[in-house]
Amino acid sequence: DGSSTDVRYVIDYYHDETEANEEEGSGTPDMHAGIGQTEGSSLRSLLVDVRPAADSVGEVWGRLVTMPLARRGCRSMLECVLFKGEGSGRKSDFEPLPLVPSEGLKTNVEDSIKVWDNIQNSVAATSEKKAEEKDTTTDATVTATAAPVVVPEAEATELASSFSKILSSCKERQAELQSCNSDEECRRAFMGMTVCAGQFMCPLQHSSLMKSLENHSGEENEEMAEAKIDTAFQVLGECVANYDRRAKDARGQFPEVFDQALKKG
Repeated sequence: DGSSTDVRYVIDYYHDETEANEEEGSGTPDMHAGIGQTEGSSLRSLLVDVRPAADSVGEVWGRLVTMPLARRGCRSMLECVLFKGEGSGRKSDFEPLPLVPSEGLKTNVEDSIKVWDNIQNSVAATSEKKAEEKDTTTDATVTATAAPVVVPEAEATELASSFSKILSSCKERQAELQSCNSDEECRRAFMGMTVCAGQFMCPLQHSSLMKSLENHSGEENEEMAEAKIDTAFQVLGECVANYDRRAKDARGQFPEVFDQALKKG
């Protein structure tokens, strides 16, 4: 009647290594000769199960009733019953995959499980070894960090001078940081103190942040502009933190230098 019906198919692929062809040129077989374990097949190791999806009553009926009848040449269940499963019609050459795997497939599955177990054990052993190496490295790093850092007196004098300028120029930011009550207030106060101290500790990084803030309004991409500002602030924060650690080491070695600088400030 010219009408058509869309049918969704389910395709399963299986590989049987026991039927694999190891001869030269077997990697590009003639697919027209057929696949699977049928007579004349050029690719016996590949098994394909193609069937209509059981997503409707009609498809379920076709799989459970129509196809089994067609394989026996029966045009109805009554014909199959009367003639003991041997109908008078044309028999379908469809061969469903066996429900029970062959011994070869069972062996392949067992070998695959063993290989997978070996891979997991190998990965676990490697991870454990890396964890041990990391612990050893961490211990060594802690030991190295514990060693005293030597700061030259000239550098200590310069650091002390910078701290004196920071305390003098960033009094308001310091007061905000000491009096903040909420997490949001303290976060803003910390950012303000970092930017203020950064102009003396890390002038290059501070200048980069200021340029990012100035160019913010001219950026067409708002997300890109904010990303540049965040990155510039993170770089400045890391620089200030490193500078602060260096200054603490210097003050521990030359406390009198810092005391004199703070008195002058």
